[in-house]
Amino acid sequence: MFDIGFFELILVFIVGLVVLGPQRLPMAIRTVMGWVQTIRGMAANVQNELNQELKLQELQESIKKAEHLNLKALSPELAQTVEDLKVSADKMKADLEQQAASTDKSVQEYIKDVRETNAQNASLDNTASTTDKIVENPTALSPAELAEQAEMDEKLAHIIDAYHPAEDVPPPEKKD
Repeated sequence: MFDIGFFELILVFIVGLVVLGPQRLPMAIRTVMGWVQTIRGMAANVQNELNQELKLQELQESIKKAEHLNLKALSPELAQTVEDLKVSADKMKADLEQQAASTDKSVQEYIKDVRETNAQNASLDNTASTTDKIVENPTALSPAELAEQAEMDEKLAHIIDAYHPAEDVPPPEKKD
């Protein structure tokens, strides 16, 4: 790969031994080998994906050429092969579109969940800030405001209980 001979490898090993020492050299070698394996794996994945795309593109080009050359003049076996190629190209295209749609759907669901969570957090923040304002000035509250504060406290308690169950409740026992 790098055209490194045996003597160059020994020289690199000796320099590494002198620089890193005998205790850290094995760890450094493992780390470098891990990087090399990761890079090789990534290169192989990219190469496989490019090969698949090139095959698909070649199939589509050959189908277009065959259509231009008048399929009726071709032999029946060759016409059948061209039809098989069309079917396989359409199937590959449909599979790719289906994967893209499922990925898009899962991303949309995740975005929706995040928005709902943000909305719930905002409503909790608003409730908490309203409660804090009420608690800061409790002497200036009318009876109606006191009732409203009690309702808000009760709603907040239900929301908090939903997220944080009571600690004194024993966990459910497992049945054997």
